Amino acid sequence: MTNNDKYARRLWPAAMGMFLALGPFMASAQEPAPAAPDTPTILLPDTPPPVPALAALAEAKPVVLQPVVVTGTRTAHTLDESPVAVQLIDAEDIRRSGARDVAELLEREGGVYATRSAGRGSRIELQGLSSEHVLILVDGRRMIGRINGAIDLSRLPIGDVERIEIVKGPSSALYGADALGGVINIITRRGGRDSGGSVTARIDEDQNLDLHGHAGWTLGPVEGNSAAGISRLESYDLNSATPSNDGVDGDSRFLSTNADWRIDERASLGLSGSYVLDDGKRIDGGSANRYFNTHKRVEEVRVGAAPRYALDANTDISGDLYYNRYFDQFLQTNRADGVVALDEETLDEIYVGAAQVEHRSGAHRLIGGLEAQFERLEADRLDHTGERDRQAVYAQDEWTPEWREGRLTLVPGLRYDRDSQFGDQFSPKLAARYELSDDWVLRAGYGRGYRAPDFKQLLLLFENPGVGYRVEGNPDLKPERSTGFNLGATWLATERASFSFGAYHNRVSDLIDVIQTDAGPPIVFSYRNVSSATLTGLDAQARLHPWQPLELQLGYGWLRARDDDTGETLSGRPEHRANAVLRYEQPAYALQLRGVWIGSRSFAVDLDTGGTPTPAGTADAYALFDLRAEWLRWEHLELAVGMDNLLDEGDPQYLPIAPRAAYLELTWNFR
Repeated sequence: MTNNDKYARRLWPAAMGMFLALGPFMASAQEPAPAAPDTPTILLPDTPPPVPALAALAEAKPVVLQPVVVTGTRTAHTLDESPVAVQLIDAEDIRRSGARDVAELLEREGGVYATRSAGRGSRIELQGLSSEHVLILVDGRRMIGRINGAIDLSRLPIGDVERIEIVKGPSSALYGADALGGVINIITRRGGRDSGGSVTARIDEDQNLDLHGHAGWTLGPVEGNSAAGISRLESYDLNSATPSNDGVDGDSRFLSTNADWRIDERASLGLSGSYVLDDGKRIDGGSANRYFNTHKRVEEVRVGAAPRYALDANTDISGDLYYNRYFDQFLQTNRADGVVALDEETLDEIYVGAAQVEHRSGAHRLIGGLEAQFERLEADRLDHTGERDRQAVYAQDEWTPEWREGRLTLVPGLRYDRDSQFGDQFSPKLAARYELSDDWVLRAGYGRGYRAPDFKQLLLLFENPGVGYRVEGNPDLKPERSTGFNLGATWLATERASFSFGAYHNRVSDLIDVIQTDAGPPIVFSYRNVSSATLTGLDAQARLHPWQPLELQLGYGWLRARDDDTGETLSGRPEHRANAVLRYEQPAYALQLRGVWIGSRSFAVDLDTGGTPTPAGTADAYALFDLRAEWLRWEHLELAVGMDNLLDEGDPQYLPIAPRAAYLELTWNFR
């Protein structure tokens, strides 16, 4: 098969994804949607309709619904009442951000640290633990397709996201492997015809284009929401002295559908499907002034079914069956003579089946669950195909002792995983929430987590002759393990001011690191369990409304991340970071300044890039700020203009982000 044939090939799931996404769009166009009410009420998924008090109805005052979160305990709680602290980025925050994808959204968010790498997408850290220690979920389901241990969040378009829930600290007691640092749950849009829809078009001065839309629909007992979008990116170069690119020249598109079939009063079935295609090109540098044309194509399919049944008023049974397929094609040719340097394919697949029972009895809210998964990775870079299966059982009790009049909630939990490669794994946890008063809420948590070595670390056999090094996997690696403690407080000072404070301490053992095993040529690197680390930090956030049109959010984070063996700072972790949002909003317009400041960072050598390794060194502090203005035009049309990366930060070595650019955005909302 020729290279052109390979890159022209389409995966069999593409047709399935297109059908799932486009079918409901066509169905929803069969009849006009009802007129929008004056004051719409938006319900979060799996949340029963609110039943206002009669007095509230008599006064005809709008009902403000508390946002509901599910990630911290696998059960639904309002944000304020969740026993486990959850950082929520809701639909309004996402809309106001002006972000193009999830990576860009989190880059400016407080409490997390997100960065991008040239040609390799995004990376994220929670409580100082790197991307491979952060579990990424979409609608509670694992994402696959890691690049150098990281899920590239830039491949998740913002047009399909309803909200994001972030839980920090070891979370393996509920979610199993890879959740040492925490969990990020990206929840996609839900709702039927009454939820309406929108179409958004955006263009910036560098000719980057985005067009995406979503629409709710109803077909008899089935309600759903479908989304689709396309994007066009132009490459950029932060160092004009070389022909290499820091940004990708590419196209991406996505289709998705979520549907909920209410079978009867007790039973329902959730169905979902999505298809994503990213096709990008860039110029990479190598040794001896050699440069390469790099073409990378990623196709991803996710499908799932989630049955739910209410056994009685106090007992619910839910299931989840899903399949993810990630296919990566990578072609690199020498610009001088057209000789193929690398021609690789990666196929990652995961099958998961799970069931959970939730039972409410007096002061207890009990859940128990079973989970089984099978993952298979076939890649040209691996010595052989990697396969692993896991089976798990978990249990948790949310206990509210009656003698404390509901002020105290204790949440013990335990999970057992059987890993086909690494045997038995036990992950306990204990969380507590205490209402000290109507204004003060205290939270504390303890948990243990583990991460099994990934297939690359076990089986990699990759040589980059253009750069002069080779990386070999190590099948004798052991799982990484962590023990974490979290303390936090929330102070609702007034109706216009709230504050949250948090402290954490994590100890990680058997950390997997890259070490040089042969001076070469070529230089040979491999993986070893060589170190343990201690990570201690503080986070503080404030939300203020000095007067009604003005909103101010401020945050600060401090981190001490040390290798216990050497005493050195862990690579790439900033000691200080801060964030701020200043928003002035009137009925017809709004102005917003949003951004983060990241302190200096020390880096170790970063390998396995397909190009020149990122060298060790120290990066200066930087600030990313975005400016945005919004206007409401006519009844359904919104206009926004803005400028991303206001201070024009960026360098090709440690911060390869797009230069400052102004943009224009138009959104049409409909019902």
